[in-house]
Amino acid sequence: MTINTLNDFIAWTLENQSKSKLMLFRGQSVKGNLLPSIARQNPKYDSTQLERTMLDQFRLMGASLLLDIEKSQLELLIVAQHFGLKTRLLDWSSNPLVSLYFACSDEKDEDAFVYSLGAETIAQDIFDKDPFSLPRTRIFQPPMNNPRIIAQQGWFTVHKYANASDGFVPLERNKDTKDYLEEVKISGSAKKDLLKTLAGHGISSHTLFPDLNGLTQHLNKVHALS
Repeated sequence: MTINTLNDFIAWTLENQSKSKLMLFRGQSVKGNLLPSIARQNPKYDSTQLERTMLDQFRLMGASLLLDIEKSQLELLIVAQHFGLKTRLLDWSSNPLVSLYFACSDEKDEDAFVYSLGAETIAQDIFDKDPFSLPRTRIFQPPMNNPRIIAQQGWFTVHKYANASDGFVPLERNKDTKDYLEEVKISGSAKKDLLKTLAGHGISSHTLFPDLNGLTQHLNKVHALS
């Protein structure tokens, strides 16, 4: 199925949302390869010790900027991900329109993709657990203590390096998730019009990135400067 209009997309999301009590969405410019940033370049590399080291350095070197942040491993990982550190977290949203925005946001005339994930079977409260020692990939809702997470209605999958598979396994091949995933293609030629329609319904860089960077991106687009 290929999406060309917002009505087409909403019909697809409604059909998917009827299949699960918790349906999450992710939009991206490439097909598949549903892996976190730390694993995309080389899924076979066990990055666990590297991630622990980077997170320790993030905590130590950023201490003056992290005074109000809870120091659990998982919450620190969320903050690090927010500021661009490569981690084993992958972003999702409970709002399908947010995922459509991210699928279209590069505005290139190339097809993009949105994924839905029926998440109730793998959703879990894992904040008292070590994210580097989970027995399998899990999905969780982060604390709503970050304006961007609130605006984007964010969730995360936290991925595991699987010794049995000698690597990180993409969600579309993970036995715990592959049967609960659906994919839809967003037509590259429709992306700019979809972004305009989304902005008219309150989904834009200004609303999803509630800071000055988000505002300036929004103004550039509104006034055709990008």
